[in-house]
Amino acid sequence: MTLITEIKFQEQHQQLTVIPRERSKNILAYLHKHYAEKVTINDSAAAVNISPKECIRSFKKNIHQTPIEYLLNYQVEQAKKLLRHSELSITDIALRAGFSTSAYFSKIFKEEIFKERVGMTLREYRQRQG
Repeated sequence: MTLITEIKFQEQHQQLTVIPRERSKNILAYLHKHYAEKVTINDSAAAVNISPKECIRSFKKNIHQTPIEYLLNYQVEQAKKLLRHSELSITDIALRAGFSTSAYFSKIFKEEIFKERVGMTLREYRQRQG
């Protein structure tokens, strides 16, 4: 009887650790699919049937960023690919990467968080990568 109780306890413990990872994977999949749209915490949470607070907590525990921080980084990475591999205008790239305006995209690009990773303006980045 003790052995059966121990096995059930271990199964429950394993399930408790697997569920948050699966949630994070599902949130990631949602963000990757919808990054070009206006995505909110409520959208991400609803996609995996949890509360917004649990969405942030679980994602941050597993990915070490909030979903919105991750989304912004992902959008920037998608924009960088388009800057390198397309002739699209900055405005078109901004919109395709999920930024509401090219001005907002440019602002994000210039902010410290992005400057630390890239260290140049949009135009300089495109010229050096082209």
